[in-house]
Amino acid sequence: MHAPSPEPSPAPPRARARPPRWPWAAALAWLAALLLLLAAFAFVGEEAWPVVLLLYLPRLPWILPGLLLLPLALRRGRRALLLPLAAGALIWLFPLMGFVPPRLPARPAGPTFRVLSYNTGHAVDGVESLRALVRGTGADLVLFQWTSHEAEAALRGPGFEGWTVRRAGQFTVASRFPVRSIEAVGFPAPPDGALPCAHAVVESPLGTVDVYAMRPKSARIELAARRKMGLRHRVAEFVEDLESGRLAASAALRESQTRSVAAEAARARHLVLIAGDSNLPGGSRLLRTALGGYRDAFAEAGWGFGYSYPARLPWMRLDRVLLGPGLRAVSFAVQGRRVSGHRAILAEIAGAPAR
Repeated sequence: MHAPSPEPSPAPPRARARPPRWPWAAALAWLAALLLLLAAFAFVGEEAWPVVLLLYLPRLPWILPGLLLLPLALRRGRRALLLPLAAGALIWLFPLMGFVPPRLPARPAGPTFRVLSYNTGHAVDGVESLRALVRGTGADLVLFQWTSHEAEAALRGPGFEGWTVRRAGQFTVASRFPVRSIEAVGFPAPPDGALPCAHAVVESPLGTVDVYAMRPKSARIELAARRKMGLRHRVAEFVEDLESGRLAASAALRESQTRSVAAEAARARHLVLIAGDSNLPGGSRLLRTALGGYRDAFAEAGWGFGYSYPARLPWMRLDRVLLGPGLRAVSFAVQGRRVSGHRAILAEIAGAPAR
């Protein structure tokens, strides 16, 4: 008899291939880059030109690394990768992009008034368009920046009987309510002599309001001037501006003007409302240190992103309504596209207990 042949031994189980580690490294690097960007905005700010560029450039592309890694994170065995991607998406959406979620509106029991702020681009819309804008929004107080005689003509036409229209420097202030006084204030004046602020004392249903219409030096002139150039010429111009000190001088002037607006508002004797083209985007350290003591009407009563610049495809929030103690925002909206480089903003203001 033949001995039975031995049973073949089972093949050893194949070792499961480990998923590659580079998606985790990429996700954590993206998350770290977002945190470093926010830290640069908060602690360095406008003091360094690379941070200035990052402040004023579109922030939408910062979500792209997360989107590229998302298909890998959805595969079986890699779902834990969703955690850093979700954290990065939240950082991108809220502190970086400035998204404000919708809330239930709370109507005030007392009186309100509507403030319309618009950088008119030297009234390029024309008289009838500006007039239609004010009528369509039902504004009670109008603050035009970078204005001209056409803005005044628009607010003196039919339907504006009884309005007070005053101009100071680059600003036009028009109100259904009495305007006690108005003057251009702030310092220093740029080469064109346009002071960065107009201070108007307005009698409103909520009491006397010290209104400050602002438009300090723009940081985007140097960038916008290169749009029609080729890439090589843009880089050459930027290097020349950097080496000559023009970029540093522009940033220093903008900071001085912004702080002078804050200093003027600090001397107010009544309720304080600051509105206009701040020329400071979300995340600006200068905005936080100079004007952080005032509440932002968009953050208080708006929702979405609140972008107002550039008008055709906004990706930056420069136009603001800031409120001092005793005032609160009831609603906030960005108006439709205008001819100017900016869109107009409209805020409804009510009284609030002083803090």
